[in-house]
Amino acid sequence: MFTKDYRILGKHATYVRFLNAYTQNLDKKAKVAGIFAIAVDVYMVAPLIGAAYNKKAPVDTESKDDLNILASQLVARQKQLDDVYRLVMLSEKSTDLSDDERIDRAFKTDEDTKQLEANLELFHQYMRGGVEWLYEHITEGTDDYLDKIREIITLYADDFQITCIEGDLNDTPS
Repeated sequence: MFTKDYRILGKHATYVRFLNAYTQNLDKKAKVAGIFAIAVDVYMVAPLIGAAYNKKAPVDTESKDDLNILASQLVARQKQLDDVYRLVMLSEKSTDLSDDERIDRAFKTDEDTKQLEANLELFHQYMRGGVEWLYEHITEGTDDYLDKIREIITLYADDFQITCIEGDLNDTPS
């Protein structure tokens, strides 16, 4: 898994470009939020958000944009991507699998080519859904991306009942 280039198509490619800072290195005029350093970082976080919010999205074939994440970038983060993949397979809620079946899917089907292909498609649906979720939340309202990140973290903490140990996220350091 995660050893070959991965091509993101359509609006999801546009959204990933917007979310990662490297885009401005390639095009100085591009408007970007630059929340992630490079596209592979978006690729790693988005499936977790998609699974957490149960948001999946199909491949967009309307827009002609595309973005290639190189195999070397994926391989460099392969351990983290494997962990993300397994977390998504364990936590996803769109199928009626038992806990044991989810565990088997996450850890025991890597050698079954057909099952792995289906699992990766599900993973990518959540990745695209997470990209959409991030893009929508970053672009609504203000262009102050630092405030948007705080809002997203607060929303996530509230939605999943996570207590911030170091105080309120809206507090500014003195």
